[in-house]
Amino acid sequence: MKIAVVGAGAVGAFYGAKLQKAGLEVQYQSQALSKSKKLNIKSIWGDFTIPIQAFANTKDMNVADVIIIATKVTNPPEDTKNLIQLLQPLLHPKTIVLLLQNGINMEERIFKYIKNPILGGLAFTCINRIKPNLIHHLDYGLVKIGALKKEQSQLAREMVKLFEKSGIETTYAPDLRQARYEKLLWNVPFNSLSVLCFTDTQKLINNLETKDLAKKLMQETQKIAVYERKKITNKMIQEMINKTENMQPYKTSMLLDFEAKKKMEVESILGELLRMGQKYKISTPYLETIYKLLSFYNSRLN
Repeated sequence: MKIAVVGAGAVGAFYGAKLQKAGLEVQYQSQALSKSKKLNIKSIWGDFTIPIQAFANTKDMNVADVIIIATKVTNPPEDTKNLIQLLQPLLHPKTIVLLLQNGINMEERIFKYIKNPILGGLAFTCINRIKPNLIHHLDYGLVKIGALKKEQSQLAREMVKLFEKSGIETTYAPDLRQARYEKLLWNVPFNSLSVLCFTDTQKLINNLETKDLAKKLMQETQKIAVYERKKITNKMIQEMINKTENMQPYKTSMLLDFEAKKKMEVESILGELLRMGQKYKISTPYLETIYKLLSFYNSRLN
């Protein structure tokens, strides 16, 4: 099986490397990684180094059986169009497209342009890129994989097995939309507050005020999910808080982007959710305030 990782940043490079280490043929698309001949992984699951084939442009890559998309989403409509252009050289009629991205509504957007099997993946993990070819996996690592269309559920199950055989903790998500909300339950409060408070997750969760604010953002996410008949319970909120309390101190991807003066995933993580809440006439004052503040920050970045 031939695999292409499009957007091989911290998450894409790490999981791609695990698949490659297990014996699969993997190519990586990344401007930063394209000048590297090897990839160094420092991980709680074991450190290793592998030789890699990395390219700046997908036009220089071979067609793939599986494309793992791990690009950042900062402008959902525009990013989708750009992504389709990146995918075209890699597609054959049966290529499986797996979106390993933050946010919501990405799979639905891509389906408007291509009719290949589309899966969604959610990485519940703490991973940072220290250098272009050095990835640090600090904690957790679970991946949930589901299908956009029910008729492609078996493909999602097969992808779960492929990841598991590569030493990646992976589970099948029977309802991809539900799984997206479960990931937003963490990303909405902790990605956003880490930027606004200029700190890591441990300091956020250990402070009563920011912990309470995180919980309120979770509850507003819960409201929108429930409107869509997705099950986000109070117990799930508490479990997410507990996991964050037990997590290693972690700088979120949004905070790292902000520090690097790069556009943050404000629209895909917060904006999409806020617009859905407005469409359903659900009051989300905390989400709206956080979104407006981060949008201002984003407007000042390159």
